[in-house]
Amino acid sequence: MKKLIALFGLWALALSAQAQYQEPKITHEGYGNQKVVYQLNDSNPDFQLQILRNVNNHVRAIGADKIDLKIVVFAGGMAALETSKPETVAALENLRAQGVEIKVCNNTLRARNVDWRSLKDVEETDIVPAGVAEIAHLQAKGYQYLRP
Repeated sequence: MKKLIALFGLWALALSAQAQYQEPKITHEGYGNQKVVYQLNDSNPDFQLQILRNVNNHVRAIGADKIDLKIVVFAGGMAALETSKPETVAALENLRAQGVEIKVCNNTLRARNVDWRSLKDVEETDIVPAGVAEIAHLQAKGYQYLRP
């Protein structure tokens, strides 16, 4: 009998863990205008996609008209601009359509012998001398630095 009661308790616990999401009534002040720079330097494609999703969520939370957001890509992050993986390509296109600027490190291009013209939707004006220095430069101009 004790085993049956314990089994029933586990079953009830499992059911309660599967509760449906309920939209909360959030009262929160607006986020206001923001200037943000994200770092993308990881070569893991799943992590790259997670970062791009985080950026998209950030833009949606603030509103594209209230945020000045840049992603600085260097080192292993360059793979996100070289991939043909549909999810990553779509995420980058979506972010660009919302006004997110993607800045590309020239040091990485040179070190990896990559022609910037081979990168998806990268313009010559997107290239910066050094990724890390660009982040520091943007911070000095009032951008908040996020490294997911």
